[in-house]
Amino acid sequence: MFKREKKVYLQLTDGEYRLVRKYLLDWRNKLTTQGRDASPVNELLTRLMA
Repeated sequence: MFKREKKVYLQLTDGEYRLVRKYLLDWRNKLTTQGRDASPVNELLTRLMA
């Protein structure tokens, strides 16, 4: 009846974590500059930094 979403867990090194955060921030800024919705990227950033 109801589907459960699969949870994905990533184990990142410090360097990988910094790269992912940088790329997500760059992507969010690019979307914002283009006037597009960046809320999905913001949600990912929120989860990453939690």
